[in-house]
Amino acid sequence: MFNKKRLTCPEFILEGTGNIRFIYTALVCFLIQTAIVYGITDDAAGNISGKVIDYSNHEPMEFATVSVYTADSSLVTGNITSVDGTFNIQVPQGDYYIMVQFVSYQRQTVGNIRVTTESRQVDLGEIFLQQDTKMISEVTITGEKSDMVIGLDKRTFNVGKDLGNAGKSASEILDNIPSVTVDLDGNVSLRGSQNVQILVDGKPSGLISADNPAALKSLQGSMIDRVEVVTNPSARYEAEGMSGIINIVLKKDQQKGINGSFEVSAGYPHDYRAGANVNFRREKINYFLNYGVNYRERPGSGTAFQHFMYPDTNYYTDVESDRLRTGWSHNLRGGADYFINDRNTLTASAFIGLSDEKNKTNIWYRDLDQDGILQEVTWREDNEQELERNIEFSLDYTLKFEQKDRKLNVFAQYIEEGETEESDIRENITAYYGEALNDDPILQRALNKESQRNIIVQADYTHPFGENGKFETGYRGGLRFIDNPYAVEERNENGDWEYLEDYTNDFHYTENIHALYAQAGNQFNKWSLQLGLRSELSDVRTHLKQTDEKNDRLYFDLFPTLHTAYRFNDINSVQLSYSRRINRPHFWYLNPFNNYTDARNIRTGNPNLNPEYTDSYELGYLMNNAKTTLYAGGYFRHTDGVIERISEVDEEGITYIFPYNLSVQNSFGLETNLSVEPFSWWTLSGDINAFRAITSGEYKGERLESDDYSWNSRLNSMMRFENDMDIQTTFFYRAPQKTTQGERLAYYMLNLGISKDVLSGSGTLTLNIHDIFNTRKYRYIIDRPNFYSENEFRWSSRTISLSFVYRLNQLKKNSSRQNRDGFGGSDGVGI
Repeated sequence: MFNKKRLTCPEFILEGTGNIRFIYTALVCFLIQTAIVYGITDDAAGNISGKVIDYSNHEPMEFATVSVYTADSSLVTGNITSVDGTFNIQVPQGDYYIMVQFVSYQRQTVGNIRVTTESRQVDLGEIFLQQDTKMISEVTITGEKSDMVIGLDKRTFNVGKDLGNAGKSASEILDNIPSVTVDLDGNVSLRGSQNVQILVDGKPSGLISADNPAALKSLQGSMIDRVEVVTNPSARYEAEGMSGIINIVLKKDQQKGINGSFEVSAGYPHDYRAGANVNFRREKINYFLNYGVNYRERPGSGTAFQHFMYPDTNYYTDVESDRLRTGWSHNLRGGADYFINDRNTLTASAFIGLSDEKNKTNIWYRDLDQDGILQEVTWREDNEQELERNIEFSLDYTLKFEQKDRKLNVFAQYIEEGETEESDIRENITAYYGEALNDDPILQRALNKESQRNIIVQADYTHPFGENGKFETGYRGGLRFIDNPYAVEERNENGDWEYLEDYTNDFHYTENIHALYAQAGNQFNKWSLQLGLRSELSDVRTHLKQTDEKNDRLYFDLFPTLHTAYRFNDINSVQLSYSRRINRPHFWYLNPFNNYTDARNIRTGNPNLNPEYTDSYELGYLMNNAKTTLYAGGYFRHTDGVIERISEVDEEGITYIFPYNLSVQNSFGLETNLSVEPFSWWTLSGDINAFRAITSGEYKGERLESDDYSWNSRLNSMMRFENDMDIQTTFFYRAPQKTTQGERLAYYMLNLGISKDVLSGSGTLTLNIHDIFNTRKYRYIIDRPNFYSENEFRWSSRTISLSFVYRLNQLKKNSSRQNRDGFGGSDGVGI
């Protein structure tokens, strides 16, 4: 049997010069550590477990350090507590004591721990840590959470550690996360699929939803603490979102006294932001407040070459456009936690978001005959004013029973949204030699008003059983009402305004979804198993008021889930999971009236869409040690009723783009996430997602098929220097991808960030250059029997920004790496 003392590689050796020396030393250290890990045999091994609790608020403490020592004070091993404050450490038989530590808290020692053949499982119960007020006032530099914490069931990205996120919006932050992409319209994709559920603090939010993807650009990144990505959720989550769930966690602290952070930034093209996150804790009440304001001007441009092919004629159109989006946005969130007693907590919060934008779009159409000779030029100008308001109220109650880990949570939420878009449109047509073909320009105006109300009630109950078992059950009810009148008018020869009937209607949408779920899990030695079942009753109704078209859908579905894992040791583990998911057509997919800015390329919805259903399978391996975290996994998704955007051209050359249920899609994928510290001052992280998607279906007798191989990747390098300066570079690449009607072409981008701590660590200056080589542009091809189009669009050009963050009574956080094993979370197999 090997000695119980844990060995590590000396850092001064790893930081030596010479490739041969580095490789040799790393190899020797790897062999030593591997021998120690596997030298503890199953016959001799035991487990020391427990849960670390904050004494002041009785909340579990994540990332607390637990060190195991022999009776003669020799360090044996250690670990970090998981999200629910628990730890489980494998040790040989013997006598030990443990030391529990967390920055700014008094360390706690637990002694007289004996692991024997008769008593291998030692549960220390709850261990309470108290804050060290002296340390809070003196310490300025401490360790913090890693920027990327990889688990088998969930990946957590602490966005504040990524320099590229300074002075950015929620949309830009999500686009900087592995396996997540955001397109030019703000639509979020996970592993190449847009069917993803986006939550805020684990709950739906009025500001961020699939129906309003552009609103992600309005949410200040300074309000975001971390982003969690769950690729195969359990039954306790909504079944919506076929590729998984993205949970945006906002900042909130519970440290006693007043503390917070303040951020200002300025960028070019014009982008000015300011934000504040403040907490005040006094006795039983913790107040929190977040505010962000932003003014920006975002120029964009696009081109398209279109070829129309008909039996009797052929012609071409060159399209060129430029756009400028300007305006203000405000986000204010406030609330309080009331700790009634040790077992009862009540949280109330409110959120309001306001935005006022002015958007200007110019489009030039150059029409050419079949010989390429210019016939006429059309110029179309759209001046739009967009006002948006979001209000949200939430009430959350948690009851902790006397039995350990038994609890009840009840949540209620009311969301109200309003958006008004008013456009003044002017169109001129001239001959190729510059003469006007119409003496008076065509004048149009469009009005789009959307009002939405959401009511959500949710209850979750957790009941532990046995030593590691857990049973969960709950209910969720969601009521949603949307009204969306849309009107387009044109001024006639007499100067009077007339409605264009083909583009005018009043759309009403009602959605009622009720869900019940139950799941149970347990741990059997090194195996963990969790089974769940969720039922959802969906009542969806749409009504086109002007034409009196109604479409009512009532359907009941069952969604089973399975998560199982095997843990080889503290470093290596593997998980297999299955879930059935649904993608209900979003409001904008059902609304037949959308946008009239580009009169020759009109996007519409389809009120006859049906939901998509997906069976998702995933197998993953996780290796997590002191300096390296590796996740490698494969996934398979089978989807029925796939929704694809169809492009159809009428006889006048107008392209209509609308969603349509095709048939079946099978997706296969391999994903790898790696984070490694080759030196103490250098961290490398990267990910790659390679997939194949086979889609087949039929539209109006035409067979639409695609067999696509594609991949995307991200590589990040972070270097930390002794003068409190960090330098980060990030490279993105997205490979070409075939679609049922053409191809989406590749794009790549390189970002650079430099930060410097000032004011004795209380402040940080960050310089960011986003898209250094100005290469980020969306390019795609549509290839149909009678229509061919090459398109390129750039939503924004290269951006440069400088930001400053000041921390009030908060500890300066270094990037010393800590890791977790991926178990013990609120989802997956963490029992």
